[in-house]
Amino acid sequence: MTRPKKSQRQETNSPFKRLRLNVKLSQEQLAREIGVAVSTIRRWEKGQAEPTMTVAQMKEFCKAVQQKFDDLPNSLLPPDGSRNGNDSPA
Repeated sequence: MTRPKKSQRQETNSPFKRLRLNVKLSQEQLAREIGVAVSTIRRWEKGQAEPTMTVAQMKEFCKAVQQKFDDLPNSLLPPDGSRNGNDSPA
Protein backbone atom coordinates (compact mmCIF):
# COMPACT_ATOMS: atom_id res chain seq x y z
CA MET A 1 0.00 0.00 0.00
CA THR A 2 1.45 3.35 -0.99
CA ARG A 3 0.97 6.67 0.70
CA PRO A 4 -0.69 9.48 -1.23
CA LYS A 5 1.65 12.20 -2.37
CA LYS A 6 1.60 15.41 -0.36
CA SER A 7 0.15 17.30 -3.31
CA GLN A 8 -2.83 14.91 -3.48
CA ARG A 9 -5.73 15.92 -1.29
CA GLN A 10 -7.06 13.10 0.82
CA GLU A 11 -10.75 12.66 1.50
CA THR A 12 -11.50 12.54 5.19
CA ASN A 13 -14.43 11.90 7.47
CA SER A 14 -12.79 13.90 10.25
CA PRO A 15 -14.43 17.31 10.66
CA PHE A 16 -11.36 18.38 12.62
CA LYS A 17 -9.06 17.56 9.70
CA ARG A 18 -11.45 19.07 7.17
CA LEU A 19 -11.44 22.39 9.05
CA ARG A 20 -7.64 22.36 9.25
CA LEU A 21 -7.23 21.59 5.55
CA ASN A 22 -9.75 24.27 4.53
CA VAL A 23 -7.40 26.94 5.90
CA LYS A 24 -4.29 25.15 4.60
CA LEU A 25 -2.68 24.57 7.99
CA SER A 26 -0.32 21.70 8.66
CA GLN A 27 -0.83 19.55 11.73
CA GLU A 28 2.29 21.17 13.19
CA GLN A 29 0.99 24.69 12.60
CA LEU A 30 -2.39 23.94 14.18
CA ALA A 31 -0.77 22.22 17.15
CA ARG A 32 1.38 25.30 17.74
CA GLU A 33 -1.65 27.62 17.41
CA ILE A 34 -3.73 25.83 20.04
CA GLY A 35 -0.94 24.63 22.31
CA VAL A 36 -1.14 20.85 21.95
CA ALA A 37 1.28 18.19 20.73
CA VAL A 38 1.28 17.24 17.05
CA SER A 39 0.58 13.65 18.12
CA THR A 40 -2.63 14.90 19.75
CA ILE A 41 -3.76 16.46 16.46
CA ARG A 42 -2.99 13.19 14.66
CA ARG A 43 -5.02 11.14 17.17
CA TRP A 44 -7.97 13.54 16.89
CA GLU A 45 -7.91 13.38 13.10
CA LYS A 46 -7.67 9.58 13.03
CA GLY A 47 -10.53 9.25 15.51
CA GLN A 48 -8.26 7.60 18.07
CA ALA A 49 -9.17 10.25 20.67
CA GLU A 50 -11.96 12.76 21.11
CA PRO A 51 -10.93 16.40 20.70
CA THR A 52 -10.82 17.95 24.17
CA MET A 53 -9.68 21.53 24.59
CA THR A 54 -9.74 24.20 27.24
CA VAL A 55 -11.86 27.27 26.55
CA ALA A 56 -8.69 29.20 25.63
CA GLN A 57 -7.59 26.42 23.23
CA MET A 58 -11.06 26.31 21.67
CA LYS A 59 -10.92 30.07 21.07
CA GLU A 60 -7.51 29.71 19.43
CA PHE A 61 -8.79 26.78 17.36
CA CYS A 62 -11.76 28.83 16.13
CA LYS A 63 -9.42 31.68 15.20
CA ALA A 64 -6.98 29.32 13.46
CA VAL A 65 -9.65 27.60 11.34
CA GLN A 66 -11.55 30.86 10.78
CA GLN A 67 -14.83 29.55 12.21
CA LYS A 68 -17.22 30.86 14.82
CA PHE A 69 -17.79 28.55 17.77
CA ASP A 70 -21.49 28.26 16.90
CA ASP A 71 -20.59 27.06 13.39
CA LEU A 72 -18.39 24.16 14.53
CA PRO A 73 -19.62 20.59 13.93
CA ASN A 74 -21.28 19.02 16.99
CA SER A 75 -18.57 16.36 17.12
CA LEU A 76 -16.03 19.02 18.14
CA LEU A 77 -18.11 20.40 21.00
CA PRO A 78 -17.82 19.51 24.68
CA PRO A 79 -19.59 16.27 25.68
CA ASP A 80 -22.52 18.14 27.25
CA GLY A 81 -23.18 19.80 23.88
CA SER A 82 -22.98 23.25 25.44
CA ARG A 83 -22.56 26.12 23.00
CA ASN A 84 -22.85 28.95 25.49
CA GLY A 85 -19.07 29.31 25.90
CA ASN A 86 -19.00 29.53 29.70
CA ASP A 87 -18.32 26.93 32.33
CA SER A 88 -21.55 27.29 34.31
CA PRO A 89 -24.64 25.29 33.38
CA ALA A 90 -27.42 27.26 31.72
